Amino acid sequence: MELEKEILNNSKNNLLESLLNNSSLGIIRITSEGIPVIANQTILKFLSLESFTELIELYNQSESFRNNFNSHKYFKHIHQEIRNNYLETEWLNKNGKVVFFKEFVTPVYNSSGFPEYFDCIIEDQTDKKIVEQLIKNCQTRDFQILKALPDILFIVSADGTLLDSKFNSHSSFFKSPALLIGRKISSVFPKSVSEKLTEAIEHTLNTNQLSSVEFSVISDDKEIFYEARIVVNSDNQALMLLRDVTLQKEAEAQLRKVTEDLKQANASKDKFFSIIAHDLRTPLIGLIGYAEILSEDINELELSEIKEYSTNIVEISRQTIKLLSNLLEWSRLQTGKIQFNPSDVKIYSVVENIFQLLKSNALHKEIQLINSTDMNHIAYADENMIYSVLNNLTSNAIKFTRTGGTIEISSKQKGEEIVVTVKDNGVGIEEENLRNLFELDKSFTTPGTENEKGSGLGIILCRDFIKKHGGRIWVESKVGEGTTFYFTLPVFH
Repeated sequence: MELEKEILNNSKNNLLESLLNNSSLGIIRITSEGIPVIANQTILKFLSLESFTELIELYNQSESFRNNFNSHKYFKHIHQEIRNNYLETEWLNKNGKVVFFKEFVTPVYNSSGFPEYFDCIIEDQTDKKIVEQLIKNCQTRDFQILKALPDILFIVSADGTLLDSKFNSHSSFFKSPALLIGRKISSVFPKSVSEKLTEAIEHTLNTNQLSSVEFSVISDDKEIFYEARIVVNSDNQALMLLRDVTLQKEAEAQLRKVTEDLKQANASKDKFFSIIAHDLRTPLIGLIGYAEILSEDINELELSEIKEYSTNIVEISRQTIKLLSNLLEWSRLQTGKIQFNPSDVKIYSVVENIFQLLKSNALHKEIQLINSTDMNHIAYADENMIYSVLNNLTSNAIKFTRTGGTIEISSKQKGEEIVVTVKDNGVGIEEENLRNLFELDKSFTTPGTENEKGSGLGIILCRDFIKKHGGRIWVESKVGEGTTFYFTLPVFH
């Protein structure tokens, strides 16, 4: 249980630190009762607050401010059959001013399956909403209000000619604004962009409805993202407002990364509990069962029965130690506590050591182990990690190879990489399972040819260790013919 606590505490702390240090997105955790318990500096800034203490004080004093955290909207959101992956909400800041948020909500469930918390990742949409309202209300050429905004503004004719402009901020793409007047959109923007803008302008003039287009352009070797909003200015003219949304796009990329991190953290937690609850508990129950029989009935048992039960105890103990070793290595990797010390590693020598370790397992099933790796192949790798990878792959090959089968490990240098191959002529893997083999949240386990047990964790560990080296790992398999695992390592120079 200490190992369990270490994984959960470290994973939680690492994730929270990553989220709370994010400068672009607001992060807040709200209980199912509507009480804020964690908030980063960005969400405090969105609400014109200086500290979390100030947030709690205002929460206790003001009912209108307290309504910001009403969890009813989150329960309603997660129970909708068809929904967006975000909520558009209105909050009140410290000064009672309305701010507009886009909230990406992830429920955190307790052991009973009830949402205990709601983790909210928030984008501030206030400026965008204000601009949309302004350009909706702007139906004449007198657009003085819009001149106070830091956006680029064009008056465009029906045929796509730029008639007038306003630049309040520097733009690396529009270097000489005065020279743009009188030119066609098609001569200013790349073809793909000008076609989108022209189509949007035509749609707005024909329907009298607001149009919105997102696009990107390259300037000074940097990609700049714009959002164009277009509204009717007169019978044959449109008002086109361009806003630089590059920072927003970067924030969205960060959001996707944070979401993926949350998904991986939840998958890791679920996998851990699955191993603790089933894969580790089951062999221990079997171990106790055989030990109790020997302890209570040893005087009545035949010698052959004592030998059988003792053999089962040894085998279960070996499987449990292997599982615990994988679990420990995986937990250290997840919490960042495992050391990565690459040096020159002779692949041939590592394979020889693995074969010596697993020799008795192979002999039991009369499986031939063949080391065909090149003695001159030296990788730049962490020897302990590669030992673990080859140990797991060879153990799996023995597990799924029938009596009298063959397992061969070979190596080949391709450029700056060494490709290591672990091949068996065992039972093979079903195509559906093959697709999910390296996915933590979809990993599975099947019994071996002699009903050997496993957790599926070894393959995940191999994936993570090879990834740590900047390498790749993949698998080919045919049911009834066997399986071949490949992984790459950098060459030692």
